[in-house]
Order: sequence, then C-alpha cells, then structure tokens
Amino acid sequence: MLENDARYQKMTEAPIGKTILELSIPNTVGLLVIAAYSLADSFFVSELGTAAGAAIGVVFPLPVLIQAVGYTLGLGAGSRISRALGKRDSETASTLAASAIVWSLILGCGITAVGLWQEEVLLRLFGASDQIMDLALSYLTPLLWAVPSMCATFVLSQLLRAEGLATYSMIGLAAGSICNIILDPILISSVGMGIAGASTATLISQILSALILFSAYVFHKSALQPFSKIRFGALLWFGKIFVTGLPSLFRQGLSGLATILINHAAKEYSDAAVLALSLVARVFLLVFSLCLGIGQGMMPVVGYSHGAGNTKRQKDAYRFAVRLSTAAMFFISLPLIFWAPEVISLFRDDTEVIKIGSFALRAQCVILFTHGLVTCTILYLQAVGRAFLGTILAAARQGFFFLPLVFLLPWKFGLLGLCLVQPAADALTFLFAWIIKKTRIKYSNSCST
Repeated sequence: MLENDARYQKMTEAPIGKTILELSIPNTVGLLVIAAYSLADSFFVSELGTAAGAAIGVVFPLPVLIQAVGYTLGLGAGSRISRALGKRDSETASTLAASAIVWSLILGCGITAVGLWQEEVLLRLFGASDQIMDLALSYLTPLLWAVPSMCATFVLSQLLRAEGLATYSMIGLAAGSICNIILDPILISSVGMGIAGASTATLISQILSALILFSAYVFHKSALQPFSKIRFGALLWFGKIFVTGLPSLFRQGLSGLATILINHAAKEYSDAAVLALSLVARVFLLVFSLCLGIGQGMMPVVGYSHGAGNTKRQKDAYRFAVRLSTAAMFFISLPLIFWAPEVISLFRDDTEVIKIGSFALRAQCVILFTHGLVTCTILYLQAVGRAFLGTILAAARQGFFFLPLVFLLPWKFGLLGLCLVQPAADALTFLFAWIIKKTRIKYSNSCST
C-alpha cells in the first residue's frame, strides 16, 4: 500500500520533467529493443540475398498490424487505468487490465487461425511476388504462431507503463529482444533453418517477454490484481477500451496499410526497391521509438493528473513532452541524413538498394522533427479520453494524406515520387496537428474514466 501511495504521489506531485524522463527512458529503451530485433532480422536474413530480404520486407505489415491490436488494447486500457488510479479506484483499474489481457489472447489466437488458413492469400495481399513467395511463406508460418504472445506482450507492457512500472516493462521487452537477437544467427545459420529461423527466434522471444511481463501480477509488483478473482464482467469492458484505443488502431493499422501499398508499388520496380523501402521503414521505427517513448512516458502523468483534477500539471506535461521529443528527433536526424548510405549498406551491400534507400531515408529525416508534436498530441488526447479527436489526427498521417499521395506521386514522378510519399504526408500531418493544438486542445477534466 505504501508503494502504491508513493507511486500516486510521484505521478501527481513530483517535478514534471524529472517524472517524464524517469518514465520515458525505460519506455524508449523497451521500444528501441523491439525495433532492434526487427532490424536484426533484416540484417541476418539479408545475408541470404536480396530476395530473402525482400521476403521479410513483404511480411513486415503483419507485425505492424499486430502492434495495432496490442496498442489499441494496451493504450486504450492504459489510459483508463491511469485515470482510475488518479481517482484511487484500483478495482476498476484491475478490471480494465484483466479485460485487455484476455482480449489480447482471444484476438491473437483469431489472427493466427485465419492467417494459417490463408497464408498465401495474406502474402498476396501484402504484395509478395511469385519470385519471393516461397521465402515469404517460410518466414510467415512461425511468425503467425507468435501472434498471441506478441499481442499479449504489447498489451502487458502498456498496462505496466500506465501505472508507472516503466522499468519492469522495459525489462520484459528487453529480455525477449535480446533473446531474439542471440537466436537469429544460431537458428538461421548454425542450425540451418534459413529465413524460417528468424521468425522462429521471434516466436521463442515473444513467449519469454509475455511470461516476464505477466509475472508482475503474479509476484505483486503491480498495484493491480486483475486475476485475484474471476471477472467475467471484465470482457464487457472491451467496447470502452476499444473506443479509447482507437487513435492507436488508426495510427498503427493505417501504418500497416501504408506498408502494404508501398510494397505493391515498389515491386513494380524491383526486389531491391522493396528491400530498400522496407529497410527505411525499419530504421524509422527504431528512430521513432525515441519520440514514442517520450510520449508514452507523458501519458501516465497526464492520466493521473486528469483523474486527480490537476489541469495545470497535465498541460505542463504535454508541453514538456512536445518540446523534448521535437528536439530529440531533430538532433537524431542530422547524422542519419549525413550517413544515410552507410546506414543502408549495413544491411545490404547492393548498389541499387543503397541508392534507393539513401534517398528515401534522407527525405524521411528532413521532416523527422515534426513527429514530436504529432505523436505527443495524439497520445495526450488519448490520455485524457478525447478519443474521437485523437483518432482523427491519428488517421491523418497514413490515411487522409498518405492514401492519395501514394497513388499521385508515383504516377507523376515514378520511384522518386514513391520515396517522397511518406515525407510529404508527414509534413501535411504536422500542419494539421498544429491547427488542432491551437484550436481544439482544452485543458479540462470533462472526460470520465
């Protein structure tokens, strides 16, 4: 009880900057290691050839869509949990956690079943060509078996962050990711599994992460007790969790759709184009982890403050997070712009891949600083329960702006235009987020838990 009181006091009274940094650092490390193992897959598999690298690039939308499910449930429940704990309502918070965990397993098992039933159809949808179909199938099958544990891992990590246990969340994610990176070369080369070894490593590592994260509830590290009693009514909370998590569903879900459309467009040029743009997407995911980690570090502070009725604190937390994430993204973009060819060549020493990837990475980095405002605004709106406005903004980047541009720019400028689609969409989204910040964000406590 004393530990829970200290956590409440920290979230509602401790200095804003110090608190957000303490939460953001483990959040960011956890997200970085997730992105790192994704890049490790690309690194080790690309050693098998450009076609193998293109194959995992084609499958990349699946992890993005799994993240959409995980973040929808995790951030949807997490936002409500933070606000409930701000009101000292641990019973409601525990029910929300139980609901999110159970639904992550239900939806994860459903995705696995449908995916295994229609593997080739799924890969065609993702943009696989006949030349890489067999390689993509080999990588996809173990990955599909990993989906339930992946969904649970994303949800559990967000639930722990929502109550301030960011370090425990980081440990669970890091342990699995390090396991994945170690297993990749062993299973791919030493055991001789080839491309299937990379996704088998993911399967093993995600199970490990899920078990470590769940142990927080078993060993009472968490302030919540989601399974201390049978909570059949918890399943009925799905609707409220889903609505609150809608911004995450649109942000991540439309990212998956965008990746699919990029794959389809790039395969018209070459496997090298598919691999190059896939590598840029994975590098961006690594860099974006810094911005997202800061935003997620802000969320529980805003949620607790919202629940406790402290509007000034939630406003200060939002402003601090925007400034910090904008500065971080700006400074990290500079070396990436300068050393773009060297970054791409780390994964595939292919002239065409390096040429395409370097241009696309530089174009993406020029606009990188805009993600601070966009991401923190989405997460702030989610934290205070303004899901509708957050969803509109989340849908803008890969929906309202990306979808017309992905058809218009390649049609007008070819492969050059395809490389510019995402930066152009990001620039327009930044302007939209700035307008929302100036005209629509009101620091009030009108939303209920």
